[in-house]
Amino acid sequence: MNGSLFQQIINEGLPELEAKTITPRQWQVLHHLQDCRTQAMGSYQWHCNHCEQDTQWYCSCRDRHCPVCQGKAREQWLLKRQADVLPVAYHHVVFTLPHQFNGWATLHPKVLYKSLFKAVWQTLSEFANARHHMEGQLGMLAVLHTWGQTLCRHIHLHCLIPSGVLTQDKQWCSSRKAHYLFPVRALSVKFRGKMLNGLAQQADAGALHRLAPEIITQGLNEAARLKWNVYSKPTIGHTDAVVNYLARYCNRVGISESRLSLKSGNNVLMRYKDYRSNETTHMDLSASELIRRFLLHVLPKGFMRLRYYGFMANSIRRKSLTLIRKSLDKDVERLEEVITPKVNDEIGPECPSCHHVGMVLMGIVLPNKQLVPFRTI
Repeated sequence: MNGSLFQQIINEGLPELEAKTITPRQWQVLHHLQDCRTQAMGSYQWHCNHCEQDTQWYCSCRDRHCPVCQGKAREQWLLKRQADVLPVAYHHVVFTLPHQFNGWATLHPKVLYKSLFKAVWQTLSEFANARHHMEGQLGMLAVLHTWGQTLCRHIHLHCLIPSGVLTQDKQWCSSRKAHYLFPVRALSVKFRGKMLNGLAQQADAGALHRLAPEIITQGLNEAARLKWNVYSKPTIGHTDAVVNYLARYCNRVGISESRLSLKSGNNVLMRYKDYRSNETTHMDLSASELIRRFLLHVLPKGFMRLRYYGFMANSIRRKSLTLIRKSLDKDVERLEEVITPKVNDEIGPECPSCHHVGMVLMGIVLPNKQLVPFRTI
């Protein structure tokens, strides 16, 4: 078969899913993935003057759910975030929604995910007060994950939080203990209240219209009796490693082709880590079941998976980081330019045949198979 491994899995399993419910948005994502790096996306025509080799490279779909795309965008995002890291302690905090809301995510994903971001930020903001010796504006980078190792729905929000606040007089006020941010149990209770209250308000406004009123009431009451899970751990000495972990899934769903292998009979072998035994094991799935699990994590169109809050908000981040570094008497100069990628657009990419750098772009083949010479572009 032609195409990537994931494209082969889609071709094998999609016919079995056609009779089931697939939303237009999910169909759109599947077609993007099927067309990725094929003639349907067009291609670039390159020529190597060193070995006279002509090379055709197909365009990628650049869909944020694609397991094989967005490598360059991911690398650039990682470099920018690593350049923003302050010389202070950081905390990795994870807020997890109970599985009782998994069905709600199918019917109203945008409402649920938006409420999750809002509840988490409201919770953390209320803890940044004089009682916790952090009276000021907190900063947060939040990344939404909706999956577990087996691609089942597991909705949680990863937060990277500097251990301190920016006060009103533009000074940095760090937490009393570098290894401690906020009490986890108190965070859990406050987060539960904020999330349930936000969902109740959305229900009153009619935003959860696909759910019956009795289902909403029952779901909120059941969730209110549960202990919600909040995880917090300092990242002293390895903040860059946490940023690198978040970068892995900032532009794609949490599955890579390296974890998959296509077996005979339309079955797929998926490797995953069992956190209960802390061992790596395998799961045998049909191609259609893998696709079904993958589609659980397709985000609504235009919904932002990565968000920045407080002094890390996009509109004020650069100014705020400069003020904090001055307050810390640290060097204000930081890496602001992205490191030049291996493939330099001005020099030309490396030839796959002779590995000579400096291939010449001869033309672009559009999706309608029309060749456009480079000189006319």
